Formats: sequence, structure tokens, C-alpha cells
Amino acid sequence: MRNIAPMLFGSLPKATKALIYICAGVFVLELFLKNYLVYYFGLIPLRVIDSFWIWQTVTYLFLHGGFWHFFFNILMLWIFGRIIESALGTREFLFYFFVCGIGAGIISIVFSFGSPRPIIGASGAIYGLMVAFAILYPKQIVYLYFVLPIKAWQMVAILVVMELAMSFSTTNSNIANVAHLGGMFIGYLYFKLGRKNFQFNLSHFSLFNKDDKVDDSAEIDRILDKISKKGLESLSAKEKEILDKFSGHS
Repeated sequence: MRNIAPMLFGSLPKATKALIYICAGVFVLELFLKNYLVYYFGLIPLRVIDSFWIWQTVTYLFLHGGFWHFFFNILMLWIFGRIIESALGTREFLFYFFVCGIGAGIISIVFSFGSPRPIIGASGAIYGLMVAFAILYPKQIVYLYFVLPIKAWQMVAILVVMELAMSFSTTNSNIANVAHLGGMFIGYLYFKLGRKNFQFNLSHFSLFNKDDKVDDSAEIDRILDKISKKGLESLSAKEKEILDKFSGHS
């Protein structure tokens, strides 16, 4: 963990910083136009299904239900976004963030099919970032609720149990919990089943440069496996150079 970006805002990687700026800007707009923004840009399952407002599966990520909802999401994005962006590179980080966020939204629609109740917040994507952190740095000590020191994989396991318990509770709305679990599930699938395929397919989009490919795919597979088992800090200088070239990290 010695190679991650520092906590200072000015030193945050560019995509993490941009996401924070966007969320903050939208939060200010919500102070004046909240009902309008939530109706047209929050995730309303009924509107997505009946009216095909598919943009809501993206835009809902940048809306929040109040100051504390906004504050804690931004805090988690600040903490985990800088680490994951430093590990994956800017382009893959953004791809992963939106894959988790959109995936969480789609899963929420499935479990609240036809509901007129809006879903807002970046929590699904941020829970996906926590899963990425636990996979890349499973033994890293974190402080659950800033108090209890536990390993990263234990943090995610506890969060899964808590979200499952709350999703079945009759005293709480389960929509947000389904979004959280959805983001975590998509993040897990991305790393454990589909990451190499996702990375390969990025080269087919103009946003991602084709010259970022590395011919020796077996070497890339070996490096990714090493990160998964031992963390980013275990890589040699040559391995980091290959990984940077492959991910487009700058």
C-alpha cells in the first residue's frame, strides 16, 4: 500500500477528483431543483421500464438524499477511489465504477420492478470499490466505522451480512440495500470472472487506445494473479511498467 495516492484532495487521481466535483455540483443544484432532478435523473424503475428512460441508470449515481448521504458517499469515494484508481489506472477505474453503478441500478430495477419510488446515490458503485479494495488488498487493515480494526476481506464479508439482513427487514426500505448488494455482486464478478475479458474488450472502443495492448497475455494474467494474491506492492518495477502500459495508467 505504499504506492497509493495520498489523502490530500489536490493529490487525488483525476477521475476520483472529477467524480467528487460532479457529485458536489449536482448536490448544490439539488438545493434548488431537487424534485425536478430526482424525477428526471433519479432511477425510477417505472419510468425506466414504461418510458425507457435508460439514462437514469447512470444519472442516479450523482444524486443524493441529503447532506449525510452525500457526505459519507463522497468520503468513501475519496478513501477508496484514490486507491483503486491508482491500482487500475484511470480508464479502467472509470469503467469499473460505472459497471458497478449501472449494474447496481439494473439489479435494483429487477427487485423493485414497476416501482414509482426513486433510487438515488453512488452507494452501489462505492460498495463495488470496497469489493475491489478487498480483492486487491485482502489483508490490509481497515477500521470498520472508523473504530474496529479488521482485514479488508472481513470488512466486505461483514457488510454483505449486514446488507442481507437489512434487505429482509420489514422496518426498513430494502431498495438501497439491494443496490449496495448489487454493486458488490457486480464488482466481485468483474474481478473473479470477467475482468480479463472486460479489459480485452476495452480496446474495441475509441475511448480506449488500441496501442495499450500487451502482446504477452500470459504475462498480464500472471501479474493480475499476483496482485490478487499479494497486493500491488508485491510487483517489481518491470511488472509495474508492463501493468501501466496495459491499463493505460498515467
